[in-house]
Amino acid sequence: MDQLIVTLLSTFHNGQWLSIIAHVKNYYKKLYYDNPERLKCASFVQEFRSQLIWSFAIGYGIYFSCCGYLEWSYSVRRQSQTVEWKCQPNKWLTWQLYLDQIKWGVVGLACTNIVSALFATNFTCGGYSTLYLEFNSYSWIWWILQWPIIFLYQDYTTYWIHRMYHSRFLFVNFHYLHHRYYQPTSWSVTALHPVEILTLQASSMLPVFVIPVHWLSFSLIILYNYYHGIIQHSGINLKPFWWQPWQPDVMFHDLHHKYVNVNFGFNCYIWDQIHDSIKK
Repeated sequence: MDQLIVTLLSTFHNGQWLSIIAHVKNYYKKLYYDNPERLKCASFVQEFRSQLIWSFAIGYGIYFSCCGYLEWSYSVRRQSQTVEWKCQPNKWLTWQLYLDQIKWGVVGLACTNIVSALFATNFTCGGYSTLYLEFNSYSWIWWILQWPIIFLYQDYTTYWIHRMYHSRFLFVNFHYLHHRYYQPTSWSVTALHPVEILTLQASSMLPVFVIPVHWLSFSLIILYNYYHGIIQHSGINLKPFWWQPWQPDVMFHDLHHKYVNVNFGFNCYIWDQIHDSIKK
């Protein structure tokens, strides 16, 4: 039940949903308006302001409700049972670091929502994109193939971006901010340096500018990534579902925060096996 609630809450976490809404609006504009002038947005600034308000309102609402729910469900209700559910049952963040992760989580979320609002405004105002809405725009074979292609692309590039930020210069100047939380919680999922979190967001958004991507496959894969981002930082020893043989459990990423230079992968532990970076 806890995982189901987090799945539903994480749907609108980082504002990528705005891009889907923008494409839907444009689609119906083209259906019902013959006048090309009606397809244009009245003002880029005005449209951006509107997108930003929705992005912030929903993004922060989801962040605080989702992370707050996990905090209440485990750290408060089951505080006396930490051995049963906590990855590091005898260790907790200091109060200072606990508040610090929320502060940087709010900053990181602001960065991603601003960029998402910019993307959505660009699409609403007729900007370029390869995202499509109708199932018959491309073949069904491509509709099936794009799911593993997008998923593997996003996960493998995230693995290498993560490893890149563990190089000495990038780690000291950017990624160390995230690694101050040796006992991560769900609040720390967006507690990243703005440069790093925007690098990850740009990588995840790249497919909608390069290859034909159906809105359903793109949005569900993004949802999957957001859900596991929250869960894997939760410090709660949850296991993947039976249909996820590729997915590491929460302990996998918790060990990364504990030992730093192992377990760089997110949704596929096979990258660490291939590149010999898995915790033995």
